[in-house]
Amino acid sequence: MTNKTDIDWTVPRKNLNPKTKRPFKRGRNWGIVVYPESAPKDWLDIIRMEPAAVSPLHDKDVNPDGERKKAHYHVVLNYKGYKSFEQIDELARLLRAPMPQRVSSLTGAVRYLTHMDNPEKYRYDDTKVQAYGGFDLENCLALSTGDKRQALRDMIAFISDNDIVHLKDFTDYCLSDEAPAGWFELLTERNTLFIKEYIKSTWQKIQSSNADKER
Repeated sequence: MTNKTDIDWTVPRKNLNPKTKRPFKRGRNWGIVVYPESAPKDWLDIIRMEPAAVSPLHDKDVNPDGERKKAHYHVVLNYKGYKSFEQIDELARLLRAPMPQRVSSLTGAVRYLTHMDNPEKYRYDDTKVQAYGGFDLENCLALSTGDKRQALRDMIAFISDNDIVHLKDFTDYCLSDEAPAGWFELLTERNTLFIKEYIKSTWQKIQSSNADKER
């Protein structure tokens, strides 16, 4: 990474997406990567003024060759109105950060703050994500319809594979740190009755099977 002394952070950067070689369009969602070694000591005080979600320190990420990446934070910004690259770049330069990037999927970007959907990467603590400026973290972490359906399938499979026969046991598991993200919300929002009946039928099937063996 270029040393911070080699950069004049007061000079605006050219609006050019390094991937597409085209200018970034205005958008509501942006991402910035902050390196502690470059950022000013009060960088969090600067970001607190923005609708932002900040990741835990990513200090265990590795490159494909196994080399440890430099420690960094991911910052996701979600504005009510559209912001230009120039506006976000001004903020990024205050943080002495690389060029900001447009975020295509707000939910995906927020879930990436702890590598929720990246099992090949180190999983950071969800509780360490910080939200500022009215950023609606809970809503952004909500699963999509497709994700909810798959999670519900996984919950059903877990109940069946582990012979869960009490709703309390399953609820306690969903509340634990071992449960996948979103299970407790799925259980309590709309699916409690269905899961309760599925657990009941699991118990009935076990009872029926045991009765057949005793005959």
